[in-house]
Amino acid sequence: MNGQPEARRDHELPKWQYHAPDPQQHRHLEGETVMSFPPLDGPHALDVGEYSRSNVTNVDMNEKGRAYFDLGLRSMLSYQHEIASKCFLASLEYSPHCALAHGLLALCHAPNYNFKGQPYYCSANHYEDIDKHDLLCLFPSQQVAERHSKLAMEKVEEIRKLHRSTISKRKGKKGKKGAKKSEVAVDNKDTPSKITDMEVQWLAAIRILTCCPGVNPDLSDETVGRPYAEAMRKVYQKHNDDPDITYCFVEALVVPNAWNLYEYPSGNPLSADVVETRDVLERALALHPQHAGLCHLYVHLMEMSAQPEKALSACAPLRDQIPHAGHLIHMPTHIDVLVGDYESCVKYNQAAVLADRHVMQCSPSTAGKESFYFGYIVHNYHMATYGAILGGMEGKAIEVAKELIGIVNEEMLTEFPDLAAYLESYSALDVHVMIRFGRWKQILEIELPKDQRLMLYRSASTRFARALAYAATGNIVEANKEADHFDNLRKDEEANFRILHNNTISDLFAVDAVMMRGEIAYREGKYDGAFALLRKAVDMQDNLNYDEPWGIMQPFRHALGGLLLEQGHAEEAAQVFRKDLVFHPKNPWALVGLIQCLKQIEGIHSCCSSKCSANDVTAEIANLEQELRRTKESEWADYDVVVACECCQHPDTKDKA
Repeated sequence: MNGQPEARRDHELPKWQYHAPDPQQHRHLEGETVMSFPPLDGPHALDVGEYSRSNVTNVDMNEKGRAYFDLGLRSMLSYQHEIASKCFLASLEYSPHCALAHGLLALCHAPNYNFKGQPYYCSANHYEDIDKHDLLCLFPSQQVAERHSKLAMEKVEEIRKLHRSTISKRKGKKGKKGAKKSEVAVDNKDTPSKITDMEVQWLAAIRILTCCPGVNPDLSDETVGRPYAEAMRKVYQKHNDDPDITYCFVEALVVPNAWNLYEYPSGNPLSADVVETRDVLERALALHPQHAGLCHLYVHLMEMSAQPEKALSACAPLRDQIPHAGHLIHMPTHIDVLVGDYESCVKYNQAAVLADRHVMQCSPSTAGKESFYFGYIVHNYHMATYGAILGGMEGKAIEVAKELIGIVNEEMLTEFPDLAAYLESYSALDVHVMIRFGRWKQILEIELPKDQRLMLYRSASTRFARALAYAATGNIVEANKEADHFDNLRKDEEANFRILHNNTISDLFAVDAVMMRGEIAYREGKYDGAFALLRKAVDMQDNLNYDEPWGIMQPFRHALGGLLLEQGHAEEAAQVFRKDLVFHPKNPWALVGLIQCLKQIEGIHSCCSSKCSANDVTAEIANLEQELRRTKESEWADYDVVVACECCQHPDTKDKA
């Protein structure tokens, strides 16, 4: 170890700052305060399944202590970390000797797969939390994590001391018949049990991860992340049949490699951690196929692999067994889009939206707009829109997109401007739906936001869409004007600090800029230059940080392939569409494009009297047309896809209003 962090094997994740709102400013239910605990029953209780960890030392000394512990564990596995932390705190109110509740509470405030490294360590260090009550601290807080991992170890020592004292006094009682009563420990149901070795080892590992608030973000992996993983490996090796130990070990392995597990789309593992993680998870799922945490992490593991379909069995328990765990209901859709099941993608993201709507109503302080979990909520809308776009479901796409911009909009971000860094990028989904379905007239009627810097992504996306609309309708002068406006917006330094999950909007704009100029050049008749730009845009899109859904909603191969075909380059266009179908299986846009390419190629083979080749092409066309018919069987597949991209010339003259 040379004191320097290891260089990433792939892309650097974006650098940004998450500004957590003050807990006292969060919205609460009527009668609820910042100091309130979540209800265990009634209309505002959460149903996150029935999973319970059977052996937890000292939690069963109180019935409510156990109930809150179970709810906390289930919520933690559901990635509802903030409400889980409150549940563990409540458990400690009733079962104060449960050291594991302290440890898991600390883990709720620690890094996880979606919030780690520089973003976490830069944003979760709140020195003012040192002397605050937990429920008054910002979430997540390194200070709260450190406090409770320390309390866990202190509780271990306190109980050990108590038991040593008990043994000593019992010996004294045997040796001294006249010993005073006060010298004899009273052994009754209120005396805490000695904490198991497994829990002690587990807690000691958590302490390693959380003991250094304020750690240098660039050194966090080697300072605490890797040592924690090594400590959890030792616990796992002794207790490899325990699903929760396995879960924590696996998470410790994948967090340092989050969203960078495999080379995409080759499926080559990027580190030895990935190989070990896969072996550990597959063994664990054979023993515990219903464990929500293990299923969740297996989906993340396999989505970048060459065999994402292997995770479908792990998706099943997440879809319908945990009613109010919106993020877990959503997770199988990461696999759905990779196997071309766009209907399931939409269906289960809508189910996740409904689940999270209940959570928002039950616990606005931990799932409202100001909460950390709200980022997961908007992700459901994003993925549903993406699935609908790829599946040719215009009505559903615009419905979901409009529902989201009814929540994440200029009014909301004016009230909470600090949230713009990671939420504003969700405010333009409707614009991207209109681009996908070629609604050029509607695009030209979109009003720009009042504060274009606050609403930077929506403003730039609107300019981008207008440039495409003018180009598609032949107004090159106005297209170039809009493109210039777009370029001015994308140069704003604020774009470097805004993200759409795993990518900065600056990086997304860079790809859009090239694609936009390519389409304009095409309409100007500069075909060689246009195709060079479109090929470059495709390459840039491929090299964005892996994300699900993709950072750019529309695959630019559709435009490249469609316009190549329009100019008679059927062979190259066919290869473009074939590759797109590797990335986005069964999507009707690429299917239509490939069918049209093959029909041109079929005609060429027929003219050349190449009977064998012509027969092969004819058979492939028939198979593709059958696949295309299946895409139209969804109840939401309402758009007649007749071109690979709406920038292409339509075979009819229908009004694109």
